[in-house]
Amino acid sequence: MSGDGKLSGLAVPVKALAEAVLDRAVRLGLVWRLRPATVTSVAADGTIRALHDGDSQAIRVTSMIGPVAVRARVMVLKTPPAGNHIVGWVGTPAPGEPSDALVQTFTQNGTFTVPAGARWIRAYGVGGGGGGGGVTGAASGNGAAGGAGGGGYCESLFAAADLAAKVAVTVGAGGAGGAFGGGGAGGATSFGGLWTAGGGGSGGPAAANAGDTVGGRGAGGTATGGNVLNSPGEHGDYGRSLDNRHLFRGRGGNSLLGFGAPASGSVNGNGNNAEGWGGGGSGAIASVTSRAGGKGFGGLVVVEVGY
Repeated sequence: MSGDGKLSGLAVPVKALAEAVLDRAVRLGLVWRLRPATVTSVAADGTIRALHDGDSQAIRVTSMIGPVAVRARVMVLKTPPAGNHIVGWVGTPAPGEPSDALVQTFTQNGTFTVPAGARWIRAYGVGGGGGGGGVTGAASGNGAAGGAGGGGYCESLFAAADLAAKVAVTVGAGGAGGAFGGGGAGGATSFGGLWTAGGGGSGGPAAANAGDTVGGRGAGGTATGGNVLNSPGEHGDYGRSLDNRHLFRGRGGNSLLGFGAPASGSVNGNGNNAEGWGGGGSGAIASVTSRAGGKGFGGLVVVEVGY
C-alpha cells in the first residue's frame, strides 16, 4: 500500500474498496450485527454457547476476549458468513443476579462468594481501632491516659478469575477501653489472607499523682498485602498531666475510613468512644476517682464487583 492510501498497482482508494465490499455483503444478506447476550454454557472442550437477548435458542460463539463464565453478560458480533464472536462485555450483572451483588459490606466475619460473570473484584477495609487508656485515681493527684491508634487500611484490585470461589473475610473488633489500665488492642482485618489491615494499638494507662505523668499513645495499625494501597492507621495522642494542674488527654487516632475519639474538655471523666470505622478511643482523665478509656470502633471490609 502506498502512502496515499491506495493499493499498490491499483488506482482504487482503500475507503472505496471497503465500501464496495460492505455493499456487496449487504446485498447478499451477510450483515454484521452486534447484540448483547448471556453465556449459557462453557464445555470442558472450550465450546461456548450464548443466548442473545430476546432469542429463545442459544448459539455457539467464539470468545475474542479470553475466558468467560456462565451467566456472563457479553456483546456478540455476528460476522458473515456464519461466525459469532464475543467481542466485549455488557456492564451490568446477568439477569437474576442479586441486586446487592455490586457492593457487599462486612462488619463481622463472613465469606465472600465470587459472583458468576464477575470480571474484577475490588476489596478494601480497615482493622479495628484500639481502646483508650484508663487512669487509676488517687488523692491529691491527677492523671491523663493515652489515646489509642486507628486501624490500618488495605485495598486491592483482583481479576475475578484469580480468586478462589469463596474468600474468607475476617473483620477486626474494636479494642475495649482500659478499665483503670491500658486499653485493648484492635483486631486485625483480612481478605482471604491476600491482605491484612492491622488493628490499632491500645492507649497507655496513667496513675494520678502530684507530679508529671504521661500516658503512652497507641500505635496506628499496620497494613500489608494490598496491591493498590497500604496505609497505616494514625497514632493516638499521648496523655499528659503537668504539675498537677494542666491535663491533656490523648485523642484517638483516625483510620482512612473513620474518625478516632476526640479528647474531652472534662477534667475528670472517661475517655470518649471512637466515632467511625477503625477509629481509636481516647484516654481518660482522673483525680481521686478512677476512670476508663474510650472504646475503639470495629473494622470494616467493602467488596465491589465489576462485570
